[in-house]
Amino acid sequence: MDTEYYASLDAIQERHWWYAARRSILERVLERVIKVGVPDGKLYDLGCGVGANLPVLEKFGPTLGVDLSPEAIEFCKRRGRGNVALANLNVLEVLADNSGSVAMLADVVEHLDDPMPCLEAAYRALKPGGALIVTVPAYKFLWGPSDVVAHHKRRYTAPELRKLLEPLFEIEHITYFNTLLFGLITAGRFGEMLLQRRGDDGAKLPPALVNAVLETIFRVEARVVPRHNLPFGVSLLGVARKR
Repeated sequence: MDTEYYASLDAIQERHWWYAARRSILERVLERVIKVGVPDGKLYDLGCGVGANLPVLEKFGPTLGVDLSPEAIEFCKRRGRGNVALANLNVLEVLADNSGSVAMLADVVEHLDDPMPCLEAAYRALKPGGALIVTVPAYKFLWGPSDVVAHHKRRYTAPELRKLLEPLFEIEHITYFNTLLFGLITAGRFGEMLLQRRGDDGAKLPPALVNAVLETIFRVEARVVPRHNLPFGVSLLGVARKR
C-alpha cells in the first residue's frame, strides 16, 4: 500500500465501523479457536499493517505482528508497539519453525500475487494443531475502485478459499460475514463504479451517527460467525489447522 494510505488507516482504524466491528468478530473467533484448543506458542498477526488488530490477539497470549512494509512497522512503533517485526510475508524469516499457536491473516492474501508461499510460511511457523485464521473480501462482482485503491489482486468465493487452504491445512470453519449490510454495501459498490468515484471512502470516517449505526449492525454478527455458516456476505472467514 502507499504511505499515504497507511497514514489514513492509522488515523481511522480504531474508530471506523468496519474495522471496529471486524475486531469484535475476530475476538469471538479467537475465543472459539482457543476454547477448542491450541498448542502453547505465540499468536502471529501476519500482515499486521498499522497494528490495529494486535490488541485483540494480545488478550490471548504473547503476540507478534509481522509486516513487509517498513512504513507499516513505523506506524506501529509510533504507537509504542515493540512487538512488531519487518519480514517478507512469503518467507517469514523472523519466525521460528513450529513456534506459533495461532497465525492470523486478516485481509492479507488478496494483496499477494501468489498467496501460497505466504501460507506455506505460516504453516511452517505454526505448531502441529495450531490455528490459521484468514479473512478475505468476497465475490468478484463486488470488485470496484475500492479494491484498486487497496491494491487487491482478487476477491474470493467460499469454494475458492477452501481450495486455497486445503492443500496445507485441515479446514475447520468457512463462512461469509458482513451479511447484514450486504445489500447496502453492494449498492455502494455499484454506485462507486457508476459514478467513477476514487474508491477511497474506506479510508475515511463517515459521520459519527452513521458510523455508530453501521458498527452496531455489523457487530451483531460476532455472535454468529464463530459457529455458523452465513450463506453470503461482503467478506469471508476461514479457520484451519496445521495437521
